[in-house]
Amino acid sequence: MPKRVGLVHALQDSMEPVADAMRRLWPAAEFAHLFDGSLYLDRSRGSAPPDEIDRRVGELLRYCASTGVDGILFTGSFFGEAVRKARATLLVPVLTSYDGIVEAALAKGTRFRVLATAADSVGLLQADLEQAAAARGIDAQVDGHFVPDAMEALLGGDRERHDELVAAAAAVQPACDAILLAQFSMAPAGALAAKRSGQVVLTAPEAGVLELKRRLEDG
Repeated sequence: MPKRVGLVHALQDSMEPVADAMRRLWPAAEFAHLFDGSLYLDRSRGSAPPDEIDRRVGELLRYCASTGVDGILFTGSFFGEAVRKARATLLVPVLTSYDGIVEAALAKGTRFRVLATAADSVGLLQADLEQAAAARGIDAQVDGHFVPDAMEALLGGDRERHDELVAAAAAVQPACDAILLAQFSMAPAGALAAKRSGQVVLTAPEAGVLELKRRLEDG
């Protein structure tokens, strides 16, 4: 039987990038989407307190686990802490949106630039990467950059402008071991960002899929 993966989303624009990564990098696996756009709206607007967000994320993950999946990948960059709280009670592997890209980055070196189109995501990925590096005794240098106007372009349906803004931001980053695109929705800009910058560019969908595949197939 093929492995079945649950993909849980809070932003619609994260769905196709990770589906594409699944088809390219893990074609033998089945995958199913579970989407709740209210999470992104309420988290970004501050209209739901953290404990309510934790509860709703936990409910989504428990439902997803109940459908018979072998593992779960949560694609929302705002929700790492909520995912970590909920997964402790589940019997299948559950990855935050950053677990994969942190592993991929630390395999590349110690100097990183984080790009994000949501301001909060810059600090969230920086913190996860720095904590993982410190736990392994690695002295990592992590700098972040917010890409203004890109998320507004994406939500307005202008993917081309979004990708151009991300690539332009990547092009002016100083030399490093890897540029990390912090959100799943940014992944389609990865190839253009790599071309413009001439540097290694890591995307969260590819890294997340490969990390979950490693955990499920290699144990």
